[in-house]
Formats: sequence, C-alpha cells, structure tokens
Amino acid sequence: MKELVSTVKSNYSAVELDVLKEVINIGGGHAATSLSQLIEKPVHMTVPVIEMMEYADVYEQIMPEEAVIKAVIIKMMGDAEGVFLFTVDQQVSETIVAMMLPENTPYSEDLANSALQELVNILVNSFLNAVMKLMDANLVTSVPIIIEDMFGAIMSSVYLEQSQYDDSIMIIKNEFYYLGDRLESSLYFVPKPGIIEKMLTALTV
Repeated sequence: MKELVSTVKSNYSAVELDVLKEVINIGGGHAATSLSQLIEKPVHMTVPVIEMMEYADVYEQIMPEEAVIKAVIIKMMGDAEGVFLFTVDQQVSETIVAMMLPENTPYSEDLANSALQELVNILVNSFLNAVMKLMDANLVTSVPIIIEDMFGAIMSSVYLEQSQYDDSIMIIKNEFYYLGDRLESSLYFVPKPGIIEKMLTALTV
C-alpha cells in the first residue's frame, strides 16, 4: 500500500487538477452505475467541476447562502480524511423517494430522509471503492447524517470542522441526472488540509 505523505500547497496546476478530475470522474461513474443497477433506471453524473474558489464566491456562483436545503454528511476516514456533503433542494426529496422506492409508495418525511441517506451511502461508498483501487489506500466511511439548514450554515460548519480556514477553498462537485432531468443536488468533497496533496502523491508515484 502506498504511504500517503502529506505536503503543503496553496494552489494546484492545471495538470494536477486534471488528475484529480479523472479520478473523481472514474469514481463518479462507478457510483452512478451502482445506483442505476439498484433502481433499474438510468442515473448519470456530470464530469466533475474542480476549482479553487474564494469562499464568498461559493454563494454567488453555486447557491445562495440563505437557501434552505437538506444535506447528507458522510465522513471519510482511514489513510485520508474528509467529508462528503450531498446537498439537495427540498423539492427534489420527493423525486429521490420516487427514484429509490417502488412506484406508488406514499411520501413521508421519514421515508424521504431514509432514501436520501441510502442514496448517498451508495454513491459515496461506490466512489471510494473505485478510488481505493487507484490509490491503493484504505478508506472507510461513517454512518450518513442528515441535516436541514441554510446552505451557508452547513458549508461553514463542515469547512470549519475539517480545519479549512483559507479564504480560497477547493470545490469538487458532481451533479446528477435521472431519466434525463437534472436533479437539483450536488456531491461535494471537503478534505482535511493536506489530503489533496496526499492523493496527488499517491496517484503520481
């Protein structure tokens, strides 16, 4: 197993970002395939967006700070640490329930939350299984936790918990398409400081 040696770096070259994008794209493809097989309906993920962005710009370019959303949080532990954050517009919850469960299943808030948690559990673990093969790393996940709050409050708490204090932050974002329609949801990865450097070291050795 490759040792993940941490280095410190404030910015990344276009080549390094392309390497990360390719890894995430492969992992996202595995996740979408696993979900499609489970629900027996096509689910697609976009090519990931990876960019360095000023913290304030996140709310201008991605989602307003005051937008109320549901979020599912899964922590990644092991040879690398970070948090996966799946955010979804409130109106999309019913679509996800319909996607995950048999037809004509009555909607309820508890059912919607369970469906969201199961969806994210499948996506993240399928993704990590692919990444572990590429990195030769041991990674495990926590039980998914669901939160409903303003987008700004959720993002701030996750970044602070991961000791991310820089004005410039890395955004790793995938979007999902179900039966050709874009779901108003995104999967973010918020790493502990130094984890991206560890990933790049492992991938280029």
